[in-house]
Amino acid sequence: MSNPIDKILGSVKNKMNSSKTDLTDDNDEKKQSTTTSNSNSALSTILAGLRLYENDTSSHGQSSKYSPIDSLYDVIIRINNISDLRSTGWEVLVGKHTKKVKVAKSSFDHAANDDASSESKKGVVATVMGAYNRGKTFLLEKLCGIELPTGNLIATEGISITAGRENYTNIVFLDTAGTDTPVNSDEIEFKRATEALLREVVLHLSTFLIIVVNRLRATDQIYIKEILKYLRNYQEKKSVVIIHNFLDVETVEDLNMVIASDLEKIFKAKASLRQVVSNRVSKPINFYTSKQNGIDVSHYILAKARSDASKNWNRQTFDGVMNLLQNSDNKRSLDLVHDMIEFINTKLPQLLKQENHSSANSEHISLKLAQHCSQPYIVLEDREYREDLSRDPVPLELSEKLVYDDAGYFLRNESGQWQPRYNLYENKDQYCLIVEASGFKKGEIKTSIESHCMKLEGTRSDLVKAMTDPVIRQSDIPIGSFKLEIPFKDEVEPKQTQVEREDGFIRFTVLKKTKDEMELEV
Repeated sequence: MSNPIDKILGSVKNKMNSSKTDLTDDNDEKKQSTTTSNSNSALSTILAGLRLYENDTSSHGQSSKYSPIDSLYDVIIRINNISDLRSTGWEVLVGKHTKKVKVAKSSFDHAANDDASSESKKGVVATVMGAYNRGKTFLLEKLCGIELPTGNLIATEGISITAGRENYTNIVFLDTAGTDTPVNSDEIEFKRATEALLREVVLHLSTFLIIVVNRLRATDQIYIKEILKYLRNYQEKKSVVIIHNFLDVETVEDLNMVIASDLEKIFKAKASLRQVVSNRVSKPINFYTSKQNGIDVSHYILAKARSDASKNWNRQTFDGVMNLLQNSDNKRSLDLVHDMIEFINTKLPQLLKQENHSSANSEHISLKLAQHCSQPYIVLEDREYREDLSRDPVPLELSEKLVYDDAGYFLRNESGQWQPRYNLYENKDQYCLIVEASGFKKGEIKTSIESHCMKLEGTRSDLVKAMTDPVIRQSDIPIGSFKLEIPFKDEVEPKQTQVEREDGFIRFTVLKKTKDEMELEV
C-alpha cells in the first residue's frame, strides 16, 4: 500500500531519507546540550514566580528552600490529591540544573507588578497529554533535547513544568501525573476529583495541546473526543497536535498500513507538507491534517526507534513540532505558578463543601491557595504563615454531588457554584454587560452595583419538574446557585445603570464616572 506522502515527494524524498542528513535515532542525535542557558527567559520567568526561589552561589546550587531533583523537569508541583490541602498542601520541587539560570526577582505582589504581561515574559505553553504508557516522557526528552540521568526513573507527579532548551527559550511544556496511581479506598473520590482538576488546569494554562497515542484504541478515541468537546467552550484559541507514537512498527510497509487505517480511515486525515528552516537549511516536514468536532488538528508520526520506518518520520516529527511551536503567535504569560493558583481558586468552591470549613476554634476558612511564606508548599491561604503545617488540619470534604462528563474526565457544574456566561464591552463613556440568564424570571437574579464592580447571584431550579425519578442521559445545563462578580477597570455611576431583558439575556448599560473638570481663565 503506497503512502500519499510518497506521491507528493517521489524520488526526491527517498534520496533525502537515505542521505547523511538523516538524524533519526543515532547517538549523535541524542547528545544535544542539556545545559540550561542563563538567557532562558521562559525558565527565568517561571522560577521568578516561586516565592522562595533565590539564586545561590554556594556549592548547593539554588536555594535549599526547595528540594532539588534529578529530572528533565524544571519545576514539579505535587498536586497528587486535593485532600493534601487539609494540612501540608502541595510541595514544590525544583530541578538541580536550574541553578545556572539567572533569575531577576521582581515584586511578589502581582497586583502591583504588571511585568508578567510584557512580551519578554510571554511564550508558547504546550501541554503533553495522553493515557498511561503512551510515550509522553520519551517525547518530552526529544523535544527538549535533554535526557533523564541513567537509571533514574522519576514518575510524573502533579503538574511538571519544563522549558525548552537551546534556541527554544520561550516554549514551555507541561506534563501531568498518570491516572492509575492507587490510593486508599476512602480517598478514591478525592483522587478522581484531583485528576479532573489537573486536566482543567493544564488546559487553561496551555496554548498548544499535544496528545500522544499509540495504535488507536477506543479509550484513546473517547479521550480525544472529550478533550476537543471541552475546548469548544474556550474563548481562547487552543491549537491541537496528535502524536501517533507507533512504537511497535518497524518497517515502512507496516507503517504505511497503520497510517492508512488510523489516520486516513478513522480521522479522515490528509497528507500535508511544510517547508521549515533548521540550522539555515530548508527541509520538508511531512504531517497530516484533519478537522475533529470543528477543530483543526495536526497529526505527526513516530515509529519504533532505530527502525527503517523511523528514518522516514521521527526526526522530521521532532523538528516539525518544535518549529510549529517556535513560530506560533499563540502565546500567553509565563507566570505559570501564579496563574495556576488563580485558576484553582476559581474551582475550589465547586469541588469542596463550604459550610464545613469552620470550627469552634477558628473563623471561616478561605478556599483560596497561596504560596507558603517560608516553606516550599502551596497551601490554603489561612495557613500561609503557619509554622507547623501538620497541626490543626482543615476538615475538607468534597461536594456531595460532583458530576463528571460521560467519560469521567471533566467536572460539570451541576454540583455546586457555577457562573453564567457573559460578554463585557466598553468605550470611553460606558460599559455594556450582557449576561446569559435563560431559565430565570424577572426578579430571580439579585443584582447590586458598586463603583468598581457588579455582583449577581441567583439559583436556577431543577429543570425537570414533572418527572418522577428521572434517569440523566445528558446534562449540559448547569443548575443550582451561582455568584458572579464582574470588576470594572474604571469607576462607574451605579445610579445611572440601565437594564434590558431580551431572549434569555440581560443587558446592563453602565455609565463611566466623568472626571470633574473646569477651565479657568488666568
